[in-house]
Amino acid sequence: CSSIGGQLCDYHFIGENMTWKEAQDYCRKNHTDLATVSNQTEMQRLLESTTEQYQGGAWIGLQNNTTNTVCRWCWSQSGVEFNVTESKWSQGQPDNLGNQENCVMMNGGTWHDDSCSTKYKFICYEGENMWCIESVLP
Repeated sequence: CSSIGGQLCDYHFIGENMTWKEAQDYCRKNHTDLATVSNQTEMQRLLESTTEQYQGGAWIGLQNNTTNTVCRWCWSQSGVEFNVTESKWSQGQPDNLGNQENCVMMNGGTWHDDSCSTKYKFICYEGENMWCIESVLP
């Protein structure tokens, strides 16, 4: 894996293809969770660190939770709210093609919804506090 990190938490790019749930389980077992990209500063930081590794896409921790009445799109990490104004959807996304696309992958700096059973590489984060990214930036 590749570590992209600051002092308090790290992102880890995992170069093995897994379904979204397999990726989430892996991240929770070996790190903290799938990556939460809660603002554009974090997105830019990820892209500038290792863009070449994301070719073909990588799962992040955003999922359409159809059973949750509180939020439509929810982050895997509990307690972090999805902020639509900080989202980075590709044009025409999310489209929920065939009513089967409930998980989100990052590709080329934008987000695409896809079937959770599709296998992609993925990004985990490690750290107690997802918001630690901001504390290490100037």
